[in-house]
Amino acid sequence: MKQEVIPGSVRSGRWLLAFFCTSSVAETLQAVAIMWASYRLSHNAVVTGAMNAAAYLPGVVLGLIVRKRADSGDAAHRLSVTNWVLFAGSSLLTLVWMAGSPPGPALGAFAAVQCSLSFVKTMNKAHAGRFIRQGYAASDAVRLRQRSTSLAQAGGAVGGGAAGVLLGVGAVGWCFALTALLYLAGLMAVRRATPSSPRKAKDMPVATAPPTARETGPAATPSRQDRGKSPLAGPHVLRTILVYSFPSSGALPFLSTVAVPLAQTVSPGSGDFYAVLSVAGMSGGFLAGTALASGRLSSDLVLRTAFPAGAALAVAIAATRWPAAVVMLFLVLSAVITTHVMVMQVLTNQAPPEDQVGRFTVVRNAVAGVAKCAGALVAGWLVEALGLTATWFALAVVLGAAGLSWWGVRRSREREELAGAD
Repeated sequence: MKQEVIPGSVRSGRWLLAFFCTSSVAETLQAVAIMWASYRLSHNAVVTGAMNAAAYLPGVVLGLIVRKRADSGDAAHRLSVTNWVLFAGSSLLTLVWMAGSPPGPALGAFAAVQCSLSFVKTMNKAHAGRFIRQGYAASDAVRLRQRSTSLAQAGGAVGGGAAGVLLGVGAVGWCFALTALLYLAGLMAVRRATPSSPRKAKDMPVATAPPTARETGPAATPSRQDRGKSPLAGPHVLRTILVYSFPSSGALPFLSTVAVPLAQTVSPGSGDFYAVLSVAGMSGGFLAGTALASGRLSSDLVLRTAFPAGAALAVAIAATRWPAAVVMLFLVLSAVITTHVMVMQVLTNQAPPEDQVGRFTVVRNAVAGVAKCAGALVAGWLVEALGLTATWFALAVVLGAAGLSWWGVRRSREREELAGAD
């Protein structure tokens, strides 16, 4: 398979990082506003969980249908096109809320936008993965992927904080308006990351690429075609990535769904405390990304300890309602779970053959999407049926079982490949 050469530089990488950060600010800002407004309009955690699930399930179904197209076309161009859908969705929500629509139509608009977002996110991950894998040397691609995930978490913390300020003064509509502007800014960042037109980039001969990625930024390496034919890890490793992506991917929307009634329990009627929890969750993710990118945490350590530590933290949250302790425990739990998700994301990008990165990314995102959908729905149902304390214990049981299962995996080449593929 002939690979397209995406010309780039350090400046191009910075614009790409700006896209990830800006998009994350927008996504979190809108998500916090939708979750809070949904609970405010319905007063039902099941509805809130369903709204959260709508951001994942359609992307799973549609992503699997079009997965074979995930490795075709110009990645940067498609990344730009899909973001117009996000801009249009946020603009629609702005109009719906500003017009004072009744609860039914407003919730319907929330669901429609969440559904479109789920598909766009699935394809964006595939396109972004191809953009990075095709345009950067392996070591640079890993660092860029780690930095992009870390910046996305930082952007999420900013988005959550901005949502808290706006929700605190009742400006839900302004959350959606600001989101639309941020998606537009992210769109411009993608275009700046690809200064050459797709046609010119396609026609550029491989010989014109810079000799080394370290000296001049991303470039096509001489062995790229060979790497496209052979996987960096065997099929059993790819299956293991899919299996162990499920618990951590499902845990994050579980946390975001439970955060709404948790905030109402700890600080009744306060949108500010919910925003604080959202910021704490995203800040934990940022700290996790920083630790991984700096080398303070290894993939092997994360794979061995994340699930058991997450189970212990879930039990601790179940045992307290002191606001400061809840925020701190929520932050650390989010950091622990996010480290596992980040390791899975890096492995997803680096383990399969290069000409199947987009396809495997879509499949892995489908598995993660099912997990996220299930996590959000189950969290809402558990809160309504059994209460907050039982909900946290249920999460602890799932994470603990996943941790025990991982320790049962053979300590041979499979675990070594998983820990070393990134």
